[in-house]
Amino acid sequence: MLDTFSSEKLVAIRKLKGYSQEKLAEKAGINIRTLQRLEKNFAQPQPHTLKILADSLEVTIEDFMMVQSDPMPTQMPALMHFLGASGSFIPFGNLIVPFGFWLYRKKQFPELDAHAKAVLNFHLSITLYIFLSLFLFFSVESLGWLVFVTVFLGFMIPIFSIISGLRVLKNKQPTYPFSIHFLK
Repeated sequence: MLDTFSSEKLVAIRKLKGYSQEKLAEKAGINIRTLQRLEKNFAQPQPHTLKILADSLEVTIEDFMMVQSDPMPTQMPALMHFLGASGSFIPFGNLIVPFGFWLYRKKQFPELDAHAKAVLNFHLSITLYIFLSLFLFFSVESLGWLVFVTVFLGFMIPIFSIISGLRVLKNKQPTYPFSIHFLK
């Protein structure tokens, strides 16, 4: 478990107690610039400064802390899988939305890579299969039945996204049949 100083909590407690920055700095015996830098998260407080502020506000040092018990929320990988279902509402959303989410979060949560690659491999494969079946449907007159294959593949997008997301929430491996491993 990791405790980190939260400038937002300091500001909230100060305002809740009815202190201006000037009044709190004066009461705590610290420089106003120090308090401003702490509240804007421009600096990390020294332990003795935290103690002085806590005493001045009549709270504990722990009240200024934000507890982070897990570096990656347990729902984050499941969310990655659920986002694949967005292709049901947004054209190519099954590719664009998970890819954008992965790009946005991959530096913060490197553990998300394996889930993102599984999601994107499945959706790239399904999209390829849909385009291939549509191409054959319109190219070869005797392959009219491929319209059913295309519809079936379209239904697989949200179904397997939801199933995989639920499996990940239960700490099981996601299920993506027919995936080509484009991303390794």
